[in-house]
Amino acid sequence: MEIQDPRLRSLLRQADKVRDSGKRAAAEQLYRQLIEEGPDVAEAWYGLGRVTAVPTEQEAAYEKAVALNPEYAPAVRALAELRGEPVPAWAEKPEVEEEAEAFAPNVVEPVPAAVATTDSYELVCYRHSNRPTSLRCYNCGKPICSSCAVKTPVGYSCPDCIREKEDSFFNAKPLDYVIAPLIGLVLSLVAGYLVSRFALGVGFFTYFIMLFVGGIAGRFIGQLSKQAIGRRRGRYLPQVMVAMLILGTLVWLLPYLLLGGLSSLILFLGPGIFLFVAGGALYAYMK
Repeated sequence: MEIQDPRLRSLLRQADKVRDSGKRAAAEQLYRQLIEEGPDVAEAWYGLGRVTAVPTEQEAAYEKAVALNPEYAPAVRALAELRGEPVPAWAEKPEVEEEAEAFAPNVVEPVPAAVATTDSYELVCYRHSNRPTSLRCYNCGKPICSSCAVKTPVGYSCPDCIREKEDSFFNAKPLDYVIAPLIGLVLSLVAGYLVSRFALGVGFFTYFIMLFVGGIAGRFIGQLSKQAIGRRRGRYLPQVMVAMLILGTLVWLLPYLLLGGLSSLILFLGPGIFLFVAGGALYAYMK
């Protein structure tokens, strides 16, 4: 199948040239960029399989190429050889092509300036010691595999650097992790008491009320708690606040559950709906 998009055709030619010049890591980045823009290009998946150093990724790339184009002989041949299976006769490489490759001059193409990386797989990912790689974080220089690499407008970054950048948005103080949960727990106890009084039961009207009230309650708890800490944001504040909501509600529901046993679980569907909706609203507001 011919690639219609001129940009994708150009990018594929560029990736193939970089691969043929021996720049496997640089070619891998180009193939991955091509796959992001054109995930249905079988040639891109085949090219990725030829340069990746991870056997499982190599096989998956060949499989994807064959799935996209079952008549793409290079991918069919490569997948069969990788699995140790017989190559179909129609996918065998012609002898003329083999001779042409054997006597073809080794032309070294310059690597694009946008691809800044080493050319051999002599490093291993700092998070996965069994994954060879030649990618490095553009910020700190640590080696990273393709699974850990996070694409940014200026290059690939490691998870640690991404986390450091995210930390600049979280300005909560240690005391905020005390004030906000305390306010959230008090308000959750009030909400939990009301839910235990009016939401225990079975009925469509009860469930509808919990859907409506849950969103309002979650946002109200989040708004008051966030105002108390100067609207500062904490990385873990959303999770802590949801935990306070669950605790403040279960305190009132636990006695009913202990007295009623498992047979009364259906009565707690209303409170469950409340916790689900209110927890979602609270988490979203605290982010």
